[in-house]
Amino acid sequence: MRNGIAMPRLLLLLAEVIAFAVLAWVAVAHFGTTDGLGITVSYLIAYAVPRVILSRARGTSMSACVLLFVVTVVLMALDIKRLIDWTALEGFSLERPNLTSDARYYYKWALYHFNGSVDCENVAFPGFPLIMLGLWKVFGLSTVWPQAMNLMFTLTSVVLTGMTTRRLLTGRVAASARTLLLGGMAMVSIMIYYLVMGTAMLKEGSISLTMTMAGYSLASMAAIDEERHRPWRDFVVFVVACALMAFVRTTYLYFIALGIVIMVLPHWRRDWIMATAMLAVFFVALLVGDHFASYSFERHAEIVGGGWNMQRFYIKGDSQLIYRKVLDYYFLYSPWHRAFMLPMTMTVQFLIPLPWLYFEETYILNVLSRFTWGWYMVGGTALFYYIVMSWRRQACMGAWAWWPAVAFAVMAYVMAGSIARYVLPIEPLFVPVAMFVVCNLAEGRWRRPFKVWSIVFALMLALALTVCFLFQRGYIDHLIS
Repeated sequence: MRNGIAMPRLLLLLAEVIAFAVLAWVAVAHFGTTDGLGITVSYLIAYAVPRVILSRARGTSMSACVLLFVVTVVLMALDIKRLIDWTALEGFSLERPNLTSDARYYYKWALYHFNGSVDCENVAFPGFPLIMLGLWKVFGLSTVWPQAMNLMFTLTSVVLTGMTTRRLLTGRVAASARTLLLGGMAMVSIMIYYLVMGTAMLKEGSISLTMTMAGYSLASMAAIDEERHRPWRDFVVFVVACALMAFVRTTYLYFIALGIVIMVLPHWRRDWIMATAMLAVFFVALLVGDHFASYSFERHAEIVGGGWNMQRFYIKGDSQLIYRKVLDYYFLYSPWHRAFMLPMTMTVQFLIPLPWLYFEETYILNVLSRFTWGWYMVGGTALFYYIVMSWRRQACMGAWAWWPAVAFAVMAYVMAGSIARYVLPIEPLFVPVAMFVVCNLAEGRWRRPFKVWSIVFALMLALALTVCFLFQRGYIDHLIS
């Protein structure tokens, strides 16, 4: 028996050694010995941290470890391609990569504060470039360490999503802890756009990590007693999550506070002490973030309330012009008017980024990642719970399911469903809901309704995506002009 257990572990270890040996060979060939070995070491650390967390998690299995390894290899290959592309042109290097969009602003901000060699513009939330600056102070100037950090954050988010799924569904379904952990990790692993953006030179990786950390700690309020051991650990994880979020993206703290309120309502007599302590941490983090970031409380209120600034700054890209015609002066409408438009804005929020894909940038990784088929599968399965299952008490998984749903609605209300990246950190919170549906199906319940739902959902999704494609191409925009 021991040999049967040891053999898969040895095979996985051999695969890990081979993968990082290949990484070292490719990195040294493209960037030289010193930089190549630096890339290998940094990515080895990025893999080791979530790997250790997974090995110590309750319900871990060899299958979960293999899945984490496969996801790591795919994302490392993507990162190496990014590093090669960023340094391909003459005059660019790992110290001065050829970045674009927000990534360029973050990098230049950190570089300006590191050695003053470039001019920079202010960034609204300087937490991510500040972390980048700290890495350079320790390891030296290079784009490699921030990239490896985002890889580590994203992989850790995958593991924490699996752990949260196990924690929430243990005792609610017949599946074992191993199955729940593996299923949660597998579901988040097929959300390609989430993974791709989490490992980019952006703050999405940091935001996603903090949301999954907060989600794991809050899940203890909705879990059975077996999963509520050592609450002080959950509180420490929650404090770290709020502290990081205060610096990286203060506005997401509101979603964490929303989660606290929703989680404590069903068992407030039992959980009010923990909830009160968490709310206190939330307010402190919010004050720190308000002082640290460029977005003040007044700006937060302006974002929610809409106005001319929102009307000018959002839904303005060429690929979004057709949607702007549909919305008209959305950000100047009354709160009730925008609330009545939620079915439309939430639908668009669910479908993007396909409607807003810039076709002049159609290379294979961009197109494949932005079709978000994994999200359609996870989100569509979760929708089955909200629309069909949740009406029956015996099929209810508790308060948790309504946290991501309400957060999703708030995001669609505030941004009119116009920006894909903003909703990505919320998407893994739907994984336990989707896994709850899958477990019920495996136990022989809801199979026929789910078959009907799948057919209807697939047809409606295909129709919606086709219409979005035709609108963006300009084939039928005359219908609303």
